[in-house]
Amino acid sequence: MLIGVLLALFAIGQMVLPGFIGSAQIANQLKIAAFLGLFGLCQTVVIATGGQGLDLSVGAVATLGAFVGTSTLALTDGNTAAAILVATAAGLLAGSLNGLGIAGLGVPPLVATLASASVIDGGLVLAVSQLHPAIAASPALVSIAALTSAGVPNILIVWGALTVAALWFLHSFWGVRLRATGSNPVTAYLSGTNTRFFRGLAYALSGGIAGLSGALLTGYVSQAFLGLGNAYVLTSVVVAAIGGVALEGGRAPYLGVVCAAVIMTVLISLLTALQMAEAGRQIILGSTLLAFLLLDRILKWV
Repeated sequence: MLIGVLLALFAIGQMVLPGFIGSAQIANQLKIAAFLGLFGLCQTVVIATGGQGLDLSVGAVATLGAFVGTSTLALTDGNTAAAILVATAAGLLAGSLNGLGIAGLGVPPLVATLASASVIDGGLVLAVSQLHPAIAASPALVSIAALTSAGVPNILIVWGALTVAALWFLHSFWGVRLRATGSNPVTAYLSGTNTRFFRGLAYALSGGIAGLSGALLTGYVSQAFLGLGNAYVLTSVVVAAIGGVALEGGRAPYLGVVCAAVIMTVLISLLTALQMAEAGRQIILGSTLLAFLLLDRILKWV
């Protein structure tokens, strides 16, 4: 169904805007969709564990990863691999602290992640104003995130590899236990699953993916800046919901989230090209989300 919606959007775009499905246009949209898909993976993992889980800190953690990555580049003479690893590690640490508060101390996910986002954002403002860290991306990072090879965006290859890894994980021993935690935590616990551990693991993974995404975003825009990842907080939840991730937990169809990320990117691109006013765009995007959520419920009833 999602693929059908995507094809319909491309067809509508081509009819009203000739050239909308040109190779260059599609490549650019897939670049943008890749980042949204990565942030959607963050939400997929945490929502799957249930407990009304959402990660509202992904934007702040991504920005943290961006600045940690660019600072590492400055310290290691442009060692891009080290920068990406350090950015991911910083995200893992932030996500682990979220997981500790949520799974270990019982803090509600919305409160815990919103609080950590506020702390990270405030700390970054202070650090940037006082320490003036390096903000430039290396040429290699720009190549990975913004350039193409043989007409294929390099970031799309990275997203594809991470998608394969995510699908493997979600269907592995660990992924099954993680989804079982969200589906029925009592049954999972009685079956021998450490539900607290897996819920904490989900937030750690979300943080690591967000940190990695922040480093890649730096390459896409060529530099780190405050608020770099903030635009992805709510949209990542939207693509997870549209992609079929059960908000009550237990279901994590990441391929659906991948399709949803491309759909949202194409839809926003189409509305922007049509020069639709911001109010109209918000109405259409909100209506799209409500329609998919309603359809999801109808399919469950059937």
